[in-house]
Amino acid sequence: MEQENRKYIAIISFLRKFIRVFFTLFFNIYILKIVNNDLSFIIKYNLFGVVVELVICYTILKFINSKNAKLIYKASFPLLILNILALLVFKENIVKYIFIFKILERLAEVCYSMPYELIVIGSNNNKTMSSFIANVNILSGIATILTPIFSGFIIQKFSYYILFIILIIEALVIIAISFKIKDFTVNDKKLQLKEFFKKVKHKQHIQDIYKCMFYRRISSQGAVTELLPIILFLRLGTEMDLGTYNSLFAVISIISLQVLKIVNNRKFDKCIYPYLAIIIFISSLLVVYNTSFATLLIYYILMNSFGTVIESEACSKVYAAIKTDNLSEHKKEHILAYNIYMTIGQIISYSIVYILYNYFYDVNILSISVSILMFFLIISTIYLGKTQKYLETNEVV
Repeated sequence: MEQENRKYIAIISFLRKFIRVFFTLFFNIYILKIVNNDLSFIIKYNLFGVVVELVICYTILKFINSKNAKLIYKASFPLLILNILALLVFKENIVKYIFIFKILERLAEVCYSMPYELIVIGSNNNKTMSSFIANVNILSGIATILTPIFSGFIIQKFSYYILFIILIIEALVIIAISFKIKDFTVNDKKLQLKEFFKKVKHKQHIQDIYKCMFYRRISSQGAVTELLPIILFLRLGTEMDLGTYNSLFAVISIISLQVLKIVNNRKFDKCIYPYLAIIIFISSLLVVYNTSFATLLIYYILMNSFGTVIESEACSKVYAAIKTDNLSEHKKEHILAYNIYMTIGQIISYSIVYILYNYFYDVNILSISVSILMFFLIISTIYLGKTQKYLETNEVV
């Protein structure tokens, strides 16, 4: 990625985070209010979205090349506007078209993320990957500080529909900036997934990072991402309060990423990851034992500090892993492969929550679900540590 492209892509990532925060934090609550707190409905359309995303991911990776990569990337922004316009036009009736909406929303996301990931993988070596990802995450974190409290204020003082208009304006700004981006250079080689799986069958570090991403999607990046805002909202009662607390959590995330940048430049025992995950898991057990605002707050703080470190490192290592053993030419196959693992993990994650919520009565069932899922984060970090040791031993450049 040329330096100029890197700058504009980082700015777009920063601005796009404002819109993404709405979809991850407030959208489910918006729908939850319309469907009278029917969590099963939320789980169903999110699970549908997971499967749709994999299909779209495969289709784009099959056809993407240096000639159309920039076009696919830029197409994601008008699609994003179309998503928000649908919310503005259909209002509460959007639930009637929620599955069509989810296809459109996932299409916009994958058209953005696939070219972005191909560029990121090709533009950094192992020594710079962690810092690059941490820098992007810090920019995203700044947006995450501003967006929740701002969005919560707009929703509470005005309405969701005013927020939708603001997000459309922001998307238009992103489109204007995207004209500054030069052509992307990606691998034009034909997608050969079957051959790739044969080639990496005995590459233990590749298998380890895929397992890491699989268990990560069961735990911290699975159904938990939908459950936590809902649990916190039910405790707080208003979007403004939800936004305020999430802005505070974003500050904690940024501090954690800054610490990560410092320790990445020094000798650091990566075996500490499982211990961080164990502490998070224990805090989730405390929430089950006593679901109070205090225990929930402790869990949230740990997820936005220790959990953020784990998340950033997992993302950097999945990009760096393909740069070993002459595998760099298989970037497309690598992206699709770990997305397959993550999709299976997400399906398991949502299925666990769906079964617990619909077939076992307990007033604390959402907290119990979170605790069960977070156990898998410990397993994820074990494989993350193994991948890290391999990359350090083999000095990827």
